[in-house]
Amino acid sequence: MKMKMKVRTIVSGYIILLPALIVMLMFNFYPVIWSFLVSFKETKAIDIKNSALYEIPGVFVGVENYQKVLDNDLFFKSILNTGYFAIIFIPFTLLFSLLLAIYVNQKFKGVNFFRTIIFVPYIISVISSSLIFMTLFNTEAGFVNATLEFFGIQGISWLGDERLAMPVIALMSIWRRVGYFMLLYLAGLQNIPKSLYEAAQIDGANWLDKFRNITVPLLSKITIVIMVLLLRDALTIFQEVFVMTGGGPGNSTVTVPFLIYQEAFSYLRFGTAAAMSYILFVIAVIVILIQNKIIMRKGKVE
Repeated sequence: MKMKMKVRTIVSGYIILLPALIVMLMFNFYPVIWSFLVSFKETKAIDIKNSALYEIPGVFVGVENYQKVLDNDLFFKSILNTGYFAIIFIPFTLLFSLLLAIYVNQKFKGVNFFRTIIFVPYIISVISSSLIFMTLFNTEAGFVNATLEFFGIQGISWLGDERLAMPVIALMSIWRRVGYFMLLYLAGLQNIPKSLYEAAQIDGANWLDKFRNITVPLLSKITIVIMVLLLRDALTIFQEVFVMTGGGPGNSTVTVPFLIYQEAFSYLRFGTAAAMSYILFVIAVIVILIQNKIIMRKGKVE
C-alpha cells in the first residue's frame, strides 16, 4: 500500500511538472537543436516560412558555413572587439563593485538611500541606459563635451571615434551593472566576522593589509561567481551596440552577437549565423575552462 502511494505521488509530481517541461523543451532545447542542424545547411528565409514547426529546412552543405565564418575577416574583428570590451568591462566592474560595497558597508547617515541610488541603474532598461549615455556623450550638445569646453578643451566625437566608441559602451555597461554586483559583494562583506578585522587592528595592520589579507581572500568565492556572470555579459553584448553605434564607426564596435544578428536578420544568412553562434559557444567554453583551471591552481597554492 505504501509503495503504491509512493509511486502515485511520484507520478503526480511528474504530471504537475509536465506543462513546464513541455514549455522548456519547446522554447529552450528545441531552438538549440534547430540552430545546430541549420549551421550545417544552406537555409533561405522562404524555406523557413514554408516549413512546418518541427521541420529543419535547407540543403545540407556540411561544414561549409563554418568555413565561410572562418574566412570572414569581420568575424575575427568582432572577436577582437568583444575581447576589447571584456578587458575594459570585467576588471573595472569588479573593482568598482567591490570598492562601493566596502563603502556602503559602513554605518553612516543615509547609507540605505545611497545603496538604492547605486542600484537604480541596474533596473533601467538597456535601451534607456544607452539613450542616456548617447545624450551625455553627444558631440554637439552632450554634457561631457560641454564640461570639456567649459575648461577650454575642444569637444570630442566620442561615439564617432574608432578608439573611443567601445570604451563609452563599456562605461555605460559598467554604470548599469555595478550596483547589482555591489550588492553581491555587500552580502559577502556582511558575512565576514568583525573579529578578524579587530585582531588585525591589534596586530598593527593598516587598511590596505586588512583589504589584501582578509577582505579579498574571504570574498574569493563571490568574486569567482561575479567573474562568470561578467564573462557571460561580455560575450552577449548586443543591445548596447545596436542602439549606441550600430557597429560603427568603421566596424570598431561590431561584437560577435551583433554580427550574428546582422547575418541572420539583415542578410538572412541563417546557416552562417548559426555557425557563428556555435563558434562563440566553443570560445566561451574554452575561456571558462581556462578560468576555472587558473582559479583551481590558485586555490591549491593557497
